[in-house]
Amino acid sequence: MVLLILRLKNSLFSLLIFFILTVSIFPQSGKTILSGFITDEVTGNVLFGTNIMVYRDSIDFNKYPFRGAASNDHGFYAIPNLFMGNYFIIARNVGYKTLVREVKVISNSGVVRYNIKLKPVDIQLDELVVIGKRENEVKVSTIDIPINLINKLPSFSGEVSLFKSLEFIPGIKTSSEISSGLYVRGGSPDQNLTLVDGVIVYNPTHLQNFASTFNSDALQSVKLIKGAFPAEYGGRLSSVLDIKLRSGTKDGNKGKIGLGILSSNATFEGPIGEKATYIISGRKMYYDAFQKTFNKNSTIPNYNFYDINSKITYNITDNDIVTISGMFSKDHVYNPSSSKELNYNIDWQNGAVNIDWLKVNSKSMLINNSLSYINYQFRTLLQGTDGGSTNNDYFSFSKLEDFVFRTRLDLFWHQDHTFKFGAQLSIHNYDLIYSNVFDPLLESDPNAASTIQSTEATLFMQDEWKVSQKLRTNIGGRLYYFKTKDYFRFEPRVSLSYSLTDNFTLKGAFAIAHQFLHLIVRNDISLPTDLWYPSTKEVLPSRSTQYVLGFEMSLDDKNYIVSIEGYYKDMKNLYEFQNSPKFNFLNGSVKDLITVGEGEAYGVELFFNKSAGDLNGWIGYTLSWTRRQFDKLNNGRVFFPRHDRRQDVSIVLTYKVSNSFNIGATWSYATGQRITTSTGQFGFQDIGLNNSTDLNFDYDQRDNFKLPDYHKLDMSFNYSFIWNDLPFKTYLAIFNVYNRKNPFAVFSTKNTSSGSVLNNPELKQITLFPFLPTVGISVQF
Repeated sequence: MVLLILRLKNSLFSLLIFFILTVSIFPQSGKTILSGFITDEVTGNVLFGTNIMVYRDSIDFNKYPFRGAASNDHGFYAIPNLFMGNYFIIARNVGYKTLVREVKVISNSGVVRYNIKLKPVDIQLDELVVIGKRENEVKVSTIDIPINLINKLPSFSGEVSLFKSLEFIPGIKTSSEISSGLYVRGGSPDQNLTLVDGVIVYNPTHLQNFASTFNSDALQSVKLIKGAFPAEYGGRLSSVLDIKLRSGTKDGNKGKIGLGILSSNATFEGPIGEKATYIISGRKMYYDAFQKTFNKNSTIPNYNFYDINSKITYNITDNDIVTISGMFSKDHVYNPSSSKELNYNIDWQNGAVNIDWLKVNSKSMLINNSLSYINYQFRTLLQGTDGGSTNNDYFSFSKLEDFVFRTRLDLFWHQDHTFKFGAQLSIHNYDLIYSNVFDPLLESDPNAASTIQSTEATLFMQDEWKVSQKLRTNIGGRLYYFKTKDYFRFEPRVSLSYSLTDNFTLKGAFAIAHQFLHLIVRNDISLPTDLWYPSTKEVLPSRSTQYVLGFEMSLDDKNYIVSIEGYYKDMKNLYEFQNSPKFNFLNGSVKDLITVGEGEAYGVELFFNKSAGDLNGWIGYTLSWTRRQFDKLNNGRVFFPRHDRRQDVSIVLTYKVSNSFNIGATWSYATGQRITTSTGQFGFQDIGLNNSTDLNFDYDQRDNFKLPDYHKLDMSFNYSFIWNDLPFKTYLAIFNVYNRKNPFAVFSTKNTSSGSVLNNPELKQITLFPFLPTVGISVQF
């Protein structure tokens, strides 16, 4: 223990010394820094990814610029090491008028603050492309999701269907029709880090990924990293989804109301005085009410949800911005009255409040501090009806509360380096209840829950380094401390890209990651049975080692992009329930019901993207393998888990018929998912008057049954028009166009048709949404 503390102190000391030396050298460079924020001239929202090119004395488009940069996710840019003289700045962003300005640097030191406002315009995609610097950021296994494209895809409410569109990215799968999580490159949903404005969201999507739990109309940027992510991200094994939401507009009070057969939503935004803005939105889905009215005898699950989001942004000064944001969502899925084999009642909720302070100091160092509170709850109740199910009675409740403080510094000390340093302190509180019987007293009794508390501390450093015009790297590392067992872990991260030509780039990455929170689900039931459990003295943190290698090629003046990536991921300390566990909180803790194992995932992904013209979209193909091995499961043999699907094909298309009418379509195919089914049953006869027999199913093989292949076509038709000087949008969305009956839940029941005491198990299937058209209309004002 003492040795570990000394190691931590030495590591922290080394990091701090390096950081202090870097900061001390930074202001002594003797050259000027040009920096500022880039915003929308109308709404005042920051613009990320704006390309800044700086030419000295004159502009020559046949040459690369003297300096260059891109605005970060806060809309901030910084160009260091400028000498005295005249410079021309060119700022470009898709959808905005290109800005050209002359700037004079009259000193060899200090900071020149130059904020840029871009005017939104309709820009043709085939316009002249100005020669500029290549991408500053190394992007391996990274996809920037185009908001304008996914806004045209099928959606229940006419909103941006973000998580539904992510399912069509190569390397990303869902386990079933009901799945509200994503399986990225062989990892489970808990291994994905989802950040919304820097705040962790444990369950960021509603059932079947139809909608996100936050305001999709306020999406500013969406970045997906499928593996080997840089050091600024951590706490998860598989992937990162970094989502930024815009602030409210400064251009007067505005609103949007959308009404649909199954879902409705509303958004309101505007200024608060001269320095602040607000945005608030809410949404409600009432599929259960629709089903009870028009399809009373259906066996399709009843489902509803609602969510609310708000954000206030206050510009205290030009260098200080404070943001207060909050969100809450709740989902509920339950069996219809016609259900005869299984009663289920499942609900979950997300809640979060965040205070964020962004500051730019006198040396153009970007400092971001935030404090957040996160609350996530998941409740599952499964009960048989009239003895029609065996081993399916189950109740669990998980409550996660986090208090998180984060700080991050972005240092632009050299034109070829962007240095990032950060720290995070998290206080976790976990309450768990689990049982194979249900009594309402379980939820009200304070002694029924198992409570676990822990503290987590993190330091990270990374350097985005342009080694040459062709070679770029991102080198960094994370240092973890987890208090439960005084865990100390270090995670190296390296990624690089090498441009053989302007249109062909090789990419590679290596990363080690750890995860201290585990999502444990029942494999014998396809319904959601989420049980979150932290690392303890007996339950070790999970660990992954990832390798990625691939290339990207652009064609036809970058209107087409082809990329191929291969990956390998090794995972240690994975946890699953043992065979036939007895879920009784009185007889022990969760650690007595689970077993530890390991896994690996590897595959190849092909991505073809077209981004210009009236027809846009992409085609993706994945060939992958996911394996697991547990000494106490499947007799110690290697098995393929539920989300292992050998082949996956996805097609996403949008077609612009006219300026006011467009069509969207998605089609996906995947080999059938694997599930665990009983291979037999056994019983124990009571000695008594009733002479009854307690029957149990025997599960001696893991994921031994493969469901039929999955495929489905969804379409949408969107029409925009002006009425009474107000912009309207109406849509027709058709889900499951050819009515494919893909199973979302499969479970075993007793076949009581014969008079035998021991009867053959019977496999039951529930299908979610059939052919389902929905229409709606929205108006902005």
